[in-house]
Amino acid sequence: MDSVETYRAVFESSPDGLIVADQGGKIVLVNNQIIALFGYEKDELIGQHIEMVIPQRYHHHHSQHLNNYASNPTPREMGAKKELWATKKDGSEFAVEISLSPIQLKDRVLFSAAIRDVSARKKIETEIHIQNKQLQIQNNELEQFAYISSHDLQEPLHSLMSFAELLKTEYATKLDQNAAAYINYISLSSMRMRDLIKALLEYSRIGKEREFSLVDCNQLITEILSNMTQSITETKAIITVDTLPIIKGFEIELRQLFQNLISNAIKYVAKGVRPKLNISATKKGHEWQFALSDNGIGIAKEDQDKIFIIFKRLHNRNEYEGSGIGLSYCKKIVELHQGTIWVDSKINEGSVFNFTINIF
Repeated sequence: MDSVETYRAVFESSPDGLIVADQGGKIVLVNNQIIALFGYEKDELIGQHIEMVIPQRYHHHHSQHLNNYASNPTPREMGAKKELWATKKDGSEFAVEISLSPIQLKDRVLFSAAIRDVSARKKIETEIHIQNKQLQIQNNELEQFAYISSHDLQEPLHSLMSFAELLKTEYATKLDQNAAAYINYISLSSMRMRDLIKALLEYSRIGKEREFSLVDCNQLITEILSNMTQSITETKAIITVDTLPIIKGFEIELRQLFQNLISNAIKYVAKGVRPKLNISATKKGHEWQFALSDNGIGIAKEDQDKIFIIFKRLHNRNEYEGSGIGLSYCKKIVELHQGTIWVDSKINEGSVFNFTINIF
């Protein structure tokens, strides 16, 4: 195969549409991809001005760009930062990126334009932009709700708790047994509401004041276990920790993540069972996968996705105390680190809580 045949084979096999034009903008050569992109036959394009495939509204500016390029013909990319559009034979337009390269011949200079249809990518980028905007709106609404919760809701709640306490202390001897029970129920319900509001506020603040840093997970777990000495001692929990990585992340949030999962492993065990927990991590591709394996009561298959829903409880409050928001914290924190969280579990056979942290 001679050099001309080789060039033609390469030219035709290019995944991008290729147009070769002279310095005046007249098309001298096109490949088959151009035919697929624009809908013209080759003989309809060759000899025509390149503006034939450019929307009319850009012709004036394109003439200036063409003259500028002809005076300084160097390889360059177009459309990466600024939207470019091309026109098909049927008049429809699509977004493109173009790479220009000069071709130096003996008697003249030509230039080649590699044209890529990026309309599908632009559509995805637009959808992502819209979704991000909607997410920002939802986050703003959550922040506003958190503000209302911290002020407008807590004030009447505080008054309710105060008056219930006054009734208990000042009218204790004047109330019958039923009235005393009702007031006690009001007091306990108010305190639970206060705790739920506090938990919701903390949930809304996750990631708001983030400091990205190197986090030694070994040291982090040591500090967490030290702070949990009382509950570990009371339950006689056995906690083993494999060698863990140093990762990039948000230390405050990661501390909360591990603490919630460790607390759950200690809490959710059958009566009379000594809690056991192992913490490990494995590097998998571009992320670390952590695993917390316990000997707890386990979670039914149909409930394993539900546990990460905010305020979702699987057990009666009399059995296991809590707000039902802890695992929602964990999910939000893991997603903040571009990871995922899930559980592998069987009833009465323990659970393995897995989560991944992206290696930034």
